[in-house]
Amino acid sequence: FAEAVCLSDGPLVANQVESHPFLNQTTVHGACRAAGAAMIAYCPLGRGGALFEEAAIRDAAKRHGKSPAQIVLRWQVQQKGIVAIPRTSHKERLAENLDLFDVELSDHEMTAISGLRSRNYRICNPDYSPTWDGG
Repeated sequence: FAEAVCLSDGPLVANQVESHPFLNQTTVHGACRAAGAAMIAYCPLGRGGALFEEAAIRDAAKRHGKSPAQIVLRWQVQQKGIVAIPRTSHKERLAENLDLFDVELSDHEMTAISGLRSRNYRICNPDYSPTWDGG
């Protein structure tokens, strides 16, 4: 992202990347923050499934009376400068996806969910992804 900022004649205000608790995007997030740009998180729910079965997410959902999806989205937006854009084809999930601003995850919950990043699981995995991630 830093290279793109240098090459651009105008300000870059956002960088849209795959982001979910199973993928470590801390380097990209840091570069966005340093440039004053938002990180737009696509696929922020990691397609659900195994992610929603993780104890850190299930436990937080139970504690806050929210769904696992709401906890994952809250984890995203509670990080400064991240905008999550979940996709849904179900009308009832539209409201659910927005009903996450009445809770705040604790530092312990944020750390536990962030710990899932060590899997470094990518849903969209083009051959050049290691290049833009810096390794």
